[in-house]
Amino acid sequence: MTDNRLARCVTRAPWIMAWFTLDAIVALAPPIYWAADGKTTPILGMPAAVFYFVAVAVCIAASIVAAYLAEARAGETD
Repeated sequence: MTDNRLARCVTRAPWIMAWFTLDAIVALAPPIYWAADGKTTPILGMPAAVFYFVAVAVCIAASIVAAYLAEARAGETD
């Protein structure tokens, strides 16, 4: 992606860039205290830590699909 194309993407959909930033923060800074505290409180039948990582994966996948759809709507997909 050229710098010009990146600049157009940022100006057209700043919410996507914000969403990607949030994805990075949430994925790289998981609540480590869950692993240390030893509690296995289930959420939807899964341990909380497993649920957290599944939710992060779904959020990241949704942001990629949203970015693709935004680019397709703008006519920038190849």
